[in-house]
Amino acid sequence: MRIRPRLLVAAVLMVAVILSFWGLRRSHAVTQPIAFPHAVHVKEVGLECDACHPGVKSSFHAQLPGLSVCMECHEDKLSDNPEEQKVRELARLSPPPQFRKLFLFPNHVFYSHRRHVTVAKIPCETCHGTIAESSAPPGHPLVHISMQFCLDCHRQRGVTVDCIACHR
Repeated sequence: MRIRPRLLVAAVLMVAVILSFWGLRRSHAVTQPIAFPHAVHVKEVGLECDACHPGVKSSFHAQLPGLSVCMECHEDKLSDNPEEQKVRELARLSPPPQFRKLFLFPNHVFYSHRRHVTVAKIPCETCHGTIAESSAPPGHPLVHISMQFCLDCHRQRGVTVDCIACHR
């Protein structure tokens, strides 16, 4: 049996692409500048996601907050939590450390927070899991977002699964 060189090259390239996307999703461990307790801010204080993440309801991308957002409430001491003092110390640095993205999508994937949150009224927990209940930032996404995850959700809601709707 003779293996065709083009077929072999195509197979190797396909495996490389699949492994690289799988690696993007699974291998990045994320650390944040502070141990932000979502549970305190969401469950106890009652903040909505867009209080700290602008764009959740109105834009393609939800933004990560800068420490200046934290300082709007934490300029003065509110608790004895050492992380609160750390916020004030880090906010004085120039430039202050930034929060890091937990979810990474390949460049060819188009995702709109506004379309999913505001138009489709999908709760944040659907894609972000129990982040609102966490006492510290997770190192990995709490929900594994994959193409199959998105396709299943689109099919359940009777929304298009046409490739060009999400791949551009």
